Amino acid sequence: MKKLITFLVFIFTMQNMIAQSLQFYTGKRDFIPIEILMEDGSTKKGFAQDFMLPDVATFSIMGKGPKYANLDRKDVKFKTLKSDTEIQSIPVSDIKSLIYTNEETQEHFQLDKRLVKDINNDLEMESEGKVLMLPLMEKGPINLYGYRSMMCKADFGDNFAVGSNGGEDNCQLTYVMIYLSKPDETYAVAPVDYSSLSPLALLNMKTLYKKFYKAYEIVGADCPEFLKKVDEARQNDYFSNKTFRENKKATDAERKALLKGKKGAEASRINMKYRTELFTNIYKKLIDDYKESCK
Repeated sequence: MKKLITFLVFIFTMQNMIAQSLQFYTGKRDFIPIEILMEDGSTKKGFAQDFMLPDVATFSIMGKGPKYANLDRKDVKFKTLKSDTEIQSIPVSDIKSLIYTNEETQEHFQLDKRLVKDINNDLEMESEGKVLMLPLMEKGPINLYGYRSMMCKADFGDNFAVGSNGGEDNCQLTYVMIYLSKPDETYAVAPVDYSSLSPLALLNMKTLYKKFYKAYEIVGADCPEFLKKVDEARQNDYFSNKTFRENKKATDAERKALLKGKKGAEASRINMKYRTELFTNIYKKLIDDYKESCK
């Protein structure tokens, strides 16, 4: 046990040291197409700067996850035309949602403003929270929000500065941060804030898993039939290392088949896709139960 604790402390310390020692490129990002849904019901269409897609790397210092995922911004730099020289700063307090476009893939991504509240060790939702712009991962009667946190290899330039493009081929997924919220709610529940966990907390995963059940009970409190499903999942230890291993085993054959003959970046992207789904799919079962139980 002492060796395990020492190892976990070492891993977390190294992650902390690496994240703080790297000097990431902080040059101005380009303006990208965006639609801003305002709190007063109006809409602004144009271009916004300094946005990171929810699918790119975040470089987390322990306890600083949301900030380094660029979710706790105070304003949005906006202009109507890409060629405009005048830039408008729009306070997040005036914004409801952001819908922006990846110009390379033409995919649309949405971020919704939520007051994020954690589940404490007494299995109660904190009365206070923090305002974040949450990336929408899956829309439904219970929305699934979140982002991937990755540790990435560094590229050394001539000036010895360190940078990374956040590409999947040079990054390792460390965790997927998840938030739950109803579409019409103003708050979201974070079952576990992985960015603030201590190494010792990981030694008692059963305590952490209890927070997942509580989070679903909070967001699905309007449906008694769903609460029965949550209790059933609790009795069957659905949130567990066993479920995680079973889900991994169920997709390994498909993943390995796709990896056959693949190397380098292509293989890394396949592995990243399956590993991300492994982290997120475990949350979707109870959301599906809510859909079925609360029609």
